[in-house]
Amino acid sequence: MQSLSDVQTPAATRLRITRVGFSGLEESVQKFLEMLGKLNRAYLTDLEEKVLSLLELEIRP
Repeated sequence: MQSLSDVQTPAATRLRITRVGFSGLEESVQKFLEMLGKLNRAYLTDLEEKVLSLLELEIRP
């Protein structure tokens, strides 16, 4: 279950995805990010958050 501190707007999630970028990513990762950006809820699941956080660490501009 998500706590209030974990809540973020869909726009904030899309901003994080934009910062990761799509250039040079495998198609499966690109599709994951595209679908994540289309979510219209104020939280990410634990797994979604872990994957996005990992991508943010691994793919720094």
